[in-house]
Amino acid sequence: MTIERAHSIKHTCWRCKEPVGGPVCASCGAIQPPPPGADFFALFGLTRRHSLDLSAVEAAYRALSRQVHPDRFARKSAVERRMSLQWTATANEARRVLKDPIARAYYLATGSPRPKEEGGPQLDPAFLESVFELQMNARLDPEGVADAGAAMKAAAQAELDAIFHAWESGDGDLSAVEERLARLKYIDNILSAAQSAG
Repeated sequence: MTIERAHSIKHTCWRCKEPVGGPVCASCGAIQPPPPGADFFALFGLTRRHSLDLSAVEAAYRALSRQVHPDRFARKSAVERRMSLQWTATANEARRVLKDPIARAYYLATGSPRPKEEGGPQLDPAFLESVFELQMNARLDPEGVADAGAAMKAAAQAELDAIFHAWESGDGDLSAVEERLARLKYIDNILSAAQSAG
């Protein structure tokens, strides 16, 4: 896998018309507009993968934040102050998504850090039936339901990890990720119900 870096995004400075490869023009010091629909991994110069070193995410976030922080542009034009705020918002969202394993998984699989509002993946009827049974038993046997839910969660997480491992090795795709994430959400609901009843 190649490492895509934010500073490898080439364009022309809006002010001095010199080539620019980052958020701030090296020639005139003008902040540049954030690239529309910027890939969060490329923004931080990280490889697109699910297994990330979170300290690398944090270091990349801090480096970018230092370059685009609004305090650096407080005495600049309104346009530059606005671009600084846009960069800051983009960097904050990228950091939030990349540090959260669920949001990161959705982002890699769909391009969005959140599930769709409507029309999610079709879940296996047998899985839904087992979820329903566990929900019905949550008040009667919260400890047993918690144990069963924990086992289901471990299995679903292992399947999700295997999907990402295969993809990162170049031997798979991410088409099943949404379905596994939907399963994990159902299982988390079961675990919450068992904990509330316990």
